[in-house]
Amino acid sequence: MDSILLDTSFCIRLLKSNDDLHQNAKDYFKYFLEKKIEIYLSSIVVAEYSVKDDPANLPLEFVKIIPFDFFDGKTAGEFHSILLGHREQVANIERNVIKDDCKLIAQIFNRNVQGYITKDRKSFRQIIEPIKESRSFSLQLLDLEIPLIEFKGELF
Repeated sequence: MDSILLDTSFCIRLLKSNDDLHQNAKDYFKYFLEKKIEIYLSSIVVAEYSVKDDPANLPLEFVKIIPFDFFDGKTAGEFHSILLGHREQVANIERNVIKDDCKLIAQIFNRNVQGYITKDRKSFRQIIEPIKESRSFSLQLLDLEIPLIEFKGELF
């Protein structure tokens, strides 16, 4: 993996020192930097993060901001259409969450980003997997709840 997109849930935990997943987020971020993995941050994540905190607090000097453009909009619409065919699978997820996740996945797809880190496991199975299967693209999904040492397969 040479590139990763950070989800809003990751950014929140990275900067919230009293969160249970703060250390995991710090460990992963340090790992990405050490391994020279390109770290991407979507303008959509910036908008979501801005609801509760100033996005200037994000580690902007270490990330590349991805603007949401026309092509991302087109791809996001196609991905949302795919999920309409899986209505029962996404029935318990808020419509806004589905739309925003489709936008992020479109940015990942259009820019060939290889990884995505989030705390939202539900989106892995219910949103991302059907899109990946339909469009035949690979994406390494990192679960923020899994400590880095487990992700790397190291012994405790």
